[in-house]
Amino acid sequence: RVRRNELQSPASSPRSSPDPDLTELLRARIGEDYTFAGVTQDGEIDEVMGGSDADETELILFAAPSSAAPQSQKIRLSSPDAEPREPGMLVKPPRSYYFTDEVTSDREEELQAAAVDGDAVLEMSRVPWAGCAVPWKVTTISAAGLQKTIRVGHPPKLIPVEEKAHKKKRKGKKARIILRKKMQATTTKQEEQSRTAQEKEEADREKRTRRNREKKVKKKAREKAKKAVDDTVTAEAQPDGEEGGGSHETD
Repeated sequence: RVRRNELQSPASSPRSSPDPDLTELLRARIGEDYTFAGVTQDGEIDEVMGGSDADETELILFAAPSSAAPQSQKIRLSSPDAEPREPGMLVKPPRSYYFTDEVTSDREEELQAAAVDGDAVLEMSRVPWAGCAVPWKVTTISAAGLQKTIRVGHPPKLIPVEEKAHKKKRKGKKARIILRKKMQATTTKQEEQSRTAQEKEEADREKRTRRNREKKVKKKAREKAKKAVDDTVTAEAQPDGEEGGGSHETD
């Protein structure tokens, strides 16, 4: 990308006053080296000016800003003349550029050393290039899976890879507070369940004890009632026997 300010010359600093002695010396040397001839004919001036204008073309190369008027740049065009010439390149290289004349023995040895035939190319293609081979960048995957090995150096050498144990990352403060609350709620729930189970077990034990006590009381009452019935039956049967025995003795 070319900017407009790069094409224009930078603003130069103000010139200092020239040295009069140096100016006179330069003028004297210019007068010695060059001869100046004035142009007196107007036709020659028009011809020179016309030829210079014919080779120049004004083109607007860059878009001008909206606040300023468009500026055109003059470009000098040059093209070869239209004279008839032999077809070919403008600059013809010499024949020695393409062909070699009779060579000496030393030159022939140099050419033979630099020349390479097809057999030499095939032979060099089979030679390994130690500096260009990077086998450790190649990953070989077999049917069994990826091997945990890496090729290092040249010639290839296998080195086992030890997988490092992943360190457990500590959770953040908010996560730790939430986890602590969950653990506290779980502990409270477990204690409540344990207390409820204990109270239920004590209630069942007390109920069984009360039932056993009632059974014993009822059993004693039944035994007591049975004994009372037996005593009544015995008492009713015993007076009859005692009365008969007394009359027999009296007689």
